[in-house]
Amino acid sequence: MPNADSRPSLYRDIEYLGGACAFAGEVRSAINKEALFDEFYHYEIEELCHAMHCFGAPAGTVLLQEGEEGDHLILLLAGQVIVRKTDIGGTVHSLAMVGPGSILGEMSLIDGERRFASCVAAEPTRFVVMSKSDLDEIVALHPRLANKFLVMLVRMMVGRLRDMGTRVISPLSKPLV
Repeated sequence: MPNADSRPSLYRDIEYLGGACAFAGEVRSAINKEALFDEFYHYEIEELCHAMHCFGAPAGTVLLQEGEEGDHLILLLAGQVIVRKTDIGGTVHSLAMVGPGSILGEMSLIDGERRFASCVAAEPTRFVVMSKSDLDEIVALHPRLANKFLVMLVRMMVGRLRDMGTRVISPLSKPLV
């Protein structure tokens, strides 16, 4: 596994709090708020922590920037984050306010494409980061855990897609004649 004590190259401008193993209890507490993690055993969460790093950011910090390349996801441990998306006319819309237990940036981790939306700390925030190389390590060393984690991410993304579809289509729907 990656050396949890060495600072990753991500988030150079904000406070590095160390390897996520030191925050394993906080990680467990945060993800217990997310039903998709219900199928994870205590030791599996500990193993995931070995691959992650923790950061602290003040309010106003852009954690993920729409349109930028990205190869990591974040799991919020504390604080609130605003998810924003810019429409084709340049207007910025707030899509959601999320808190502890929320996972952000998973789409770019999975497909390697640019960030879909921006995520900005609405208040002081603590979060852990899992990079693509960290995920690759988990896949190589713990394939069953990696499979479980990836299936959970897919379920989460499908849920968000269904929710977004409902919010977009419902106002536009017209009865069939």
